[in-house]
Amino acid sequence: MIITLMRIVLFCLIPAGIFLLIKTIRMLKKTFNGKVMAEIPFTQKETTFHLPEKGIYAIWQKGQLFRKTPVDKFEIQLSRESDGEGVVLNTSLLRPNMNGFETGRMEMKRFYAERGDYKLLFRESSESSSFEQVFSELFPGKMVDYDKYFIQVRESGPAYQMFLAIPMFLLSGFLIIGGFVCGLLLPQMMA
Repeated sequence: MIITLMRIVLFCLIPAGIFLLIKTIRMLKKTFNGKVMAEIPFTQKETTFHLPEKGIYAIWQKGQLFRKTPVDKFEIQLSRESDGEGVVLNTSLLRPNMNGFETGRMEMKRFYAERGDYKLLFRESSESSSFEQVFSELFPGKMVDYDKYFIQVRESGPAYQMFLAIPMFLLSGFLIIGGFVCGLLLPQMMA
């Protein structure tokens, strides 16, 4: 009787692990697939856009895969349209990225902004680290076609969610696999 109850408890860990896994995926979905607030071709150099609510946003670059991007040749400036006050842009810590079959996206900057209209401007400059500049020079790929290279402003989530997701994924995997394996092998382990 005790073995049966213990097996039921162990098998109940499986749906708990699945629930935790779904919650973790939903938590990360906004970080990688947030709503696009603005998308402009790199050739445009300047645009204005509207943010409907205050929150955390990110600036992403989007372009062709296996092409050299001009990320080391420009500087991004963001300011409020109403008073011209600059918005602090923080370098993305882990540089999350997503790739498709032909294009890829990489987060470059994060910022917190209030609701309102904003102006995004690209200036020729180099704000990238010396490591990025050296790596950019060593990369033998073709330059990206500027007509297919875009800068996006997207909704995002707090940076701590990415750090929190790793142990949550591990815990959900342990609950699912551990609950299943231990539930099946419990009679042999108790013998």
